[in-house]
Amino acid sequence: MFAIPFMEISAPAVQAALDTSPNAFRAFYDDALPRVYGYFLHRCGGSVPVAEDLTQETFLAAVAELKKGRRVATPIGWIYGIARHKLLDHYRRQERTEREQAVAFEANEVENELVVPDDSRARERAIEALASVAASQRAALVLCYVDGFSVAETAALLGKSVEAVESLLARGRHSFKRAYEEGIA
Repeated sequence: MFAIPFMEISAPAVQAALDTSPNAFRAFYDDALPRVYGYFLHRCGGSVPVAEDLTQETFLAAVAELKKGRRVATPIGWIYGIARHKLLDHYRRQERTEREQAVAFEANEVENELVVPDDSRARERAIEALASVAASQRAALVLCYVDGFSVAETAALLGKSVEAVESLLARGRHSFKRAYEEGIA
């Protein structure tokens, strides 16, 4: 008879509650920092300084909440929630600084669907193209197509009407497509 000894398979650690103790926060920070930074880097057009600033703002907000005595049962979900709000705040600030008095774009032609290959160079071009899209349009594109929110949910998160978000998405898709194709040429 052939016997195979049992192997120890490590199960994923159960998330421990987060409190104000230095050791608990240090372990949480070491685990969450690369996740939060990556979250921002891919949603900010690959801008390292912006991703770093938003990561810092996120952890500062988390520390401020913990100093108020807050005890967090699911720390990773909680920090992603803070990160999402910081990203939305960033988009709002950027929209205010970039706002131009422009006539709304109306597309008269049916857009051809842009198919992006799944390779690293195409992803880099897509991130660069996303960075060139206006902040309000980029926010709508990221929330709908990257984070998977519906148009109605995106409208609620951005504080806009559904129609306004649909307009942002249409203009954003057009701007993204143009920037992506210009990057190919």
